[in-house]
Amino acid sequence: MRFLATLSLVAAAATSISSGAIKVNGIAATANGELVTMNELMIKLAPMQSILMAQSPRRGAAYEKTLSEMRTKILDELIDRTIIYSEYKDRLNAIPEHVVDEEIEKFIQRSYAGDRKLFRNYLKATNLNFAQFREQQRKEILVSVIKSQQFGDPPPPTDAELRLEYKDWAIANRDRTKDVATYRKIYISKTDRFDMAVTPEGQLTLAEDIIKQIKAGSDFPTLAKKHSKDSKREVGGLWENVPRTDLNMEFGYLVFESKGSEVMGPFEDQRGFTLFKVIDRKYGPAKALGEVKKEMKQRVNNKKKNAKFEAWMKKIRDRVQIKKMIK
Repeated sequence: MRFLATLSLVAAAATSISSGAIKVNGIAATANGELVTMNELMIKLAPMQSILMAQSPRRGAAYEKTLSEMRTKILDELIDRTIIYSEYKDRLNAIPEHVVDEEIEKFIQRSYAGDRKLFRNYLKATNLNFAQFREQQRKEILVSVIKSQQFGDPPPPTDAELRLEYKDWAIANRDRTKDVATYRKIYISKTDRFDMAVTPEGQLTLAEDIIKQIKAGSDFPTLAKKHSKDSKREVGGLWENVPRTDLNMEFGYLVFESKGSEVMGPFEDQRGFTLFKVIDRKYGPAKALGEVKKEMKQRVNNKKKNAKFEAWMKKIRDRVQIKKMIK
């Protein structure tokens, strides 16, 4: 499986946030005298946009709307972070280096399934060096610290609350390099060197038609044998026990971060379109609840504080000057 080259997607995401080009090294917003740069916005947006691009071969209005919503949400979060940083930046250097290291590692695991080379490629594509990214993460930690310090502690979480929080945490913080999946896949090439009449547009239409047939009850293996152009065609498109590390980041995300077993696609890569149906997901391991119980207590408490935090942030936003350079 060769999904759209990651750097090609990121380069597209980095140079064209909407239908118009935007300089990556520009300013996205100002808040309380501090800058929110395009670099900061892109490092958070690029992984999600690359997946959205793979999910939306035709792009179009729905793609632009989703991308705009993603961008707005991330920019608002960055503005809030910047406001808090402007108020409490004298505490920034008090954050221990090992805490920053841990946060960076979590980010790489969540966004790039532990692939440090891919992470470095994204930094390069978004014109951000590691030292700059490190300082961004330090600011993220500062916001979390201030948020937890601003409000009194709620009642201690119950065992049921801790178990529920751990269930979500374990999925999000598992070792993604150990994820394994079994799925059926149909791969439709964009062109055919033996048939010049075959066009990408026609093949996309074919892929969309196959999706409709499967959802209407047609047999996936039969359609795979008829249409698929990969090495598993003769076995009905069955790929068994495939490690996530064998998959491109975008396709790995689609397989492992989605839920259910409904047919999905078509998804675009440089050579064609893919549709697939997950049969089984085996997730990588996470730390046991006993090892992270203290963190679970903090997470439950933080969720309970969110309403107060939002009210607090609204008061701060109302008294500081905010200017968005992009919409």
